[in-house]
Formats: sequence, C-alpha cells, structure tokens
Amino acid sequence: MKIKHTSHASHGAILLAAILTTGAASAATTSGKDGMNTSTTVQTDRSYDNEGLPMLAPGVQELSLGGRLNWEDSTAYNFDISYGRFITSNWLVGAEAGITGINSDKDYRVGVFGEYNFLTGTKWVPFIRGGVGYTRPDQGDDSATLGLDGGIKYFMRSNLAIFASAGGDWVISGDDSNDGFAKQIDLGLKFYF
Repeated sequence: MKIKHTSHASHGAILLAAILTTGAASAATTSGKDGMNTSTTVQTDRSYDNEGLPMLAPGVQELSLGGRLNWEDSTAYNFDISYGRFITSNWLVGAEAGITGINSDKDYRVGVFGEYNFLTGTKWVPFIRGGVGYTRPDQGDDSATLGLDGGIKYFMRSNLAIFASAGGDWVISGDDSNDGFAKQIDLGLKFYF
C-alpha cells in the first residue's frame, strides 16, 4: 500500500484558489453594478424593517380599520374597513366598506379607491386618496359619492401604522346630490402583510 504525500505548495495553491474564488463572488455581490446590491444596502434593508420603517412594495397588502368624524352631521358612530394591494411602491388600489349611524338611522357604504403614497424614507408617509362609492341609507334614496382626502401614516412597526386624514365626499347622484361637499376626518390603524 502506497501513501501519497502532497506537497505544501499544492495545499497552498488550493487555499489560494479558494480565497480568490470567494473574493470574486463577494466582489460580484458587493459591486453595486447591474442591479446588484452592496452588502451595506442589504444591511440597511434589514435594519430598515427592524426600525419600523414602512413595508411598502409591489404586492404588499394593506388592511385598514378606522372611524370617521364628520363635523356637519350629528354622527353617533362610524366604522370603516378597507383592503388594498400595492401595484407599485407608491400606488395602492382597493375596496372599502363602512357603516355610519346618524341618530337612529344608518348608512351603508361600499366603494373602490386609489391611493398615492409619498415615500420619505422615514416612518412618516403622507398620502392622497380618491375613490367612488355607493351609499344605501335606512331611509331615503341610494346615492353615489366621489371622495378625496389627504393624510399621513406613522409606522410604529414595519407592518403596522396609525393614520389620520382629512377630506370629504361629494354626493354626485341621488337625493342629496345638491348638498355639496361633506367634510370629515378619518383616524385608525393600518396593517401590512
């Protein structure tokens, strides 16, 4: 039985080749060329999520729960829920539903909306939102509305934000179509997944 001895030079050559290969692969992923991220950027992205900065990207979904204060009506209660999906990092589209109690009457609302988010690189994200809706009251005729509001989200975590917005709805058809602009403030929570 023969035992083959390898020289220190061949071990050194293998070690040097391994170091060069690892170094080349590392340089390729940290070069920042051709859309590749630097290791600094990857680390920044990780800390970005951990610091509670916004989790806004195409495909991210948003579930919003909120209430509305309308200073023109004697609103006893109001509850809104909406669901949307980001089609870009800025644009969110979705559907919403809500119920409003005014004295003993209730209004039921459904609608669709589009929202543009201004990415600031901080936990604060201003937005503007527009939508169309359909309202069915307990008493009276149904109506169609056109809404516009602007507000701000504050991200307490990367997937949880509180929000406030101000705006209003125009009744564009139905009994109240000549009532003009109903002003309101919305407050609530937004969840991202």
